[in-house]
Amino acid sequence: MQEFLDTRNLQAENRTDARKEKLEAAAVWDLMGNAKQIVVAKGQRVETFVPTEDTQESILKAVMGRSGSLRAPTIQSGDVFFVGYNNALYETVPFA
Repeated sequence: MQEFLDTRNLQAENRTDARKEKLEAAAVWDLMGNAKQIVVAKGQRVETFVPTEDTQESILKAVMGRSGSLRAPTIQSGDVFFVGYNNALYETVPFA
């Protein structure tokens, strides 16, 4: 991910190491529950969610890792969250 940022001359405003700072499901929902969109990359698949009470369970299932914490990388751009990594996803996002 850092290589991607470097090649585009981008800097992260805030950076957290997911291995050291765990975010549990309730904290993740507090962070993302009011977002306009949540875009999740898993391998070659990309899913887009609009947070509502009805989609909370499926969103948390998609953004939480096996360790029970928020998956990395997670990037917030305005009121949209990008979770996971996929080259195609990051080539087309507004901050790229």
